[in-house]
Amino acid sequence: MRHFISLLAVTFTFNSFSQTNITVGTTTVEVDTIYTGLDIPWEIIYGPDDFIWTTERKGIISRIDPVAKTKTVILNIVSSVYQNSESGLLGMALHPDFANTPEVFLAYTYGTFSNIKEKVVKYTYNGTSLVNEVVLINNIIGNTTHNGSRIAILPDNTLLFSTGDAQNQSLPQDVNELNGKVLRINLDGTIPADNPFAGNPVYSFGHRNVQGILQHPNGKIYVSEHGASTDDEFQLLEVGRNYGWPNVEGFCDPGGEQTFCNTNNVMEPLVAWTPTNAPSDMVYYENPLFPEFNGRVLMSVLKDKRIIAMQLNATGTAVTDEDHYLINQFGRLRDICVGPQKEIYLATNGASWSNTNPNTHSIIELRALDDASIGQLDQNLVNVYPNPIQEIVTIEINENLLGAAVVICDLSGRIVVESVLSELSQTLNLNNLPKGMYEMKITTKDGGIIAQKMVK
Repeated sequence: MRHFISLLAVTFTFNSFSQTNITVGTTTVEVDTIYTGLDIPWEIIYGPDDFIWTTERKGIISRIDPVAKTKTVILNIVSSVYQNSESGLLGMALHPDFANTPEVFLAYTYGTFSNIKEKVVKYTYNGTSLVNEVVLINNIIGNTTHNGSRIAILPDNTLLFSTGDAQNQSLPQDVNELNGKVLRINLDGTIPADNPFAGNPVYSFGHRNVQGILQHPNGKIYVSEHGASTDDEFQLLEVGRNYGWPNVEGFCDPGGEQTFCNTNNVMEPLVAWTPTNAPSDMVYYENPLFPEFNGRVLMSVLKDKRIIAMQLNATGTAVTDEDHYLINQFGRLRDICVGPQKEIYLATNGASWSNTNPNTHSIIELRALDDASIGQLDQNLVNVYPNPIQEIVTIEINENLLGAAVVICDLSGRIVVESVLSELSQTLNLNNLPKGMYEMKITTKDGGIIAQKMVK
């Protein structure tokens, strides 16, 4: 069943996101602008350093502090990147063991208008900058459009990279060509011995333009793909499979498409959208405070300017429900990532395909608020305010709670603040506490616990 659900609260312009509460379904969500003024952000990743790493298509990589809302450029390769239309600096991935192996993997187009190429490289992060470019694979045919370029690193430390057909429909069905494929290489650029075609980086073929790759907790890999005038697709990725392009669009229709599918072992999509919506990247999201998104695949969408939330069946082989949110609220949504407190970050790409105004290219944050938990403490015993938390929180208590221990825990149960209630009214400075959901617990003298969820 498909449901098309829009926001039920506030309509605002691109420059008015900051600290606005909206309603998504039945969930109250705080919207905050983290940074505005980017030059077409293409990839955003919440890094292990608690910064948002982003690529800008002209050739910039930055770390953005989501608390201070500042941007620090760590790589400028504008002079090396060929950027025109949809080409440029595109996909990025961080090494899974970044603390010990601080490597960053990038995809970008280079060359000239008459000879556009694409490559995957890796850099080393030295704490302030990205240095020492190493080319892993290059000389891939590029174009001003249809370059794919999403990167994902698998648990076996191999790298998946999507390539578009570069506007050449003769390439995707040829496994000896690199275009219209999902490629798999080792992190040093060599070819894994267990790839489906010996000595070949091709992992799957018959693609038009894959711009999203998701590693799901169920162990499966999913991709999102741009169709032509019909049939954008959400696909389950299987090794060595043919995905049909250009001979098949969407599902295998009776006649020539069905014959081609039977002959060539074509993998049909799980979902195909007509009219097209221009699907981009995806995440899997879990957060009971956000039931509309909880346990679903979230896909950012460009053309239709929305988030599509998809529920998979138990085996991960079918989409059982599909809901649409944030319709036309933030413009084109290029990418999506999730922070440690279950906050969602979106990279906005302006109102239209041709829009290059940096004031409409932002990173925004969505944070589900637990309305039901606010003000639930017995105020005859204790009163905590303000909630949502500001820099200073005041705790007023009944004299029976003097000497009680108080702790604040994050969603994982880790204690981030602890104190003792030594006065009837006292304050806690929580200025350094990151935004997120927390639980305050007060342990009484008889061993009882008073708890309240809090939001910052």
